[in-house]
Amino acid sequence: MIKLIKPSLEHKEKYKEMINEWQQFGGPYVPCIIEYDCGNPIEKLDYNAVLKVVEDYSKGKIFDYDVDYFESSDFYFIFDDENLIGMGEIRHNLKPLGTQTIGHIACGIRPSKRKQGYALKSVASMIDKIKEDGIDEVIVCHYSENNITPKIIEKLDFKYRNSVVSEVSKKEIKCYTKKIR
Repeated sequence: MIKLIKPSLEHKEKYKEMINEWQQFGGPYVPCIIEYDCGNPIEKLDYNAVLKVVEDYSKGKIFDYDVDYFESSDFYFIFDDENLIGMGEIRHNLKPLGTQTIGHIACGIRPSKRKQGYALKSVASMIDKIKEDGIDEVIVCHYSENNITPKIIEKLDFKYRNSVVSEVSKKEIKCYTKKIR
């Protein structure tokens, strides 16, 4: 059963194992916090810094490059029973640029757990969490070359909204919406 759990000190070793696996496999690294840690050697991974970012983002103390996209976000470890299978991010109070390029949800499944239906179940759990937060419509965006997200959003009945080209990456981004209330 999929559970979304806020990162805490008790998850440190499981997180390091997941990052180590991701480092050996390579990207994509989603959500962004995974990418930060995959750029550093495991023995130098500062888990307290991870927890600080998680706490800061939930309070709206976000990095400068995110302020144009959303006001705050919550990071979750994704567990299947006691197994850490990935990490997700739910973004709150999207700004206009956020509604066009990144949406509410980022979900990354560790390499050894892919192609087992975990991404679909995880995104569905994240949508349930968003619904608890009182949001009426969920926005999901992805780069056009991403071939996993389109399968998930189709199964979850999202509707295509539009495409834009990112000014930062110069890549096409496709956006979808779903009413949840």
